[in-house]
Amino acid sequence: MISKSCKYAIRAIVFVASKAGTSAKPGVKEIAEEIEAPSAFTAKILRILSKHKLVTSLKGPYGGFFCEKHQLELPLIDIVNAIDGIAVFKECVMGLHNCSDAHPCPMHDQYAEHRNNLLNSFQSTSIGNLARNFSSGNTYLKN
Repeated sequence: MISKSCKYAIRAIVFVASKAGTSAKPGVKEIAEEIEAPSAFTAKILRILSKHKLVTSLKGPYGGFFCEKHQLELPLIDIVNAIDGIAVFKECVMGLHNCSDAHPCPMHDQYAEHRNNLLNSFQSTSIGNLARNFSSGNTYLKN
């Protein structure tokens, strides 16, 4: 449903957000290692997240990425929108362009329910909530 890029973006922002309240500003290399992603790919994702104001970047010798307080309150759907767009929650699971309630594909009813539940989860879960779970040691970002 969501792309690999989006999954990396969520993992990256959770790691960065887990450092909120400290002076730590991880760089691309540290973030890439933590989320097990290539550095160049991670840099590209972080540029997109920064452009959409989901993370803040600071250049220079004391630079890196960090989350401000208001960014911790943002829902995960903002990350999905920045990377994949919201269409992933509207598309037909079988790839049919005309699939709808009035003209459903064979999987429409079953898939629509799960897709809507997932959309609700992404809308109601904040970046800060996931970061707190990660910081507590109860959840993981690596395999």
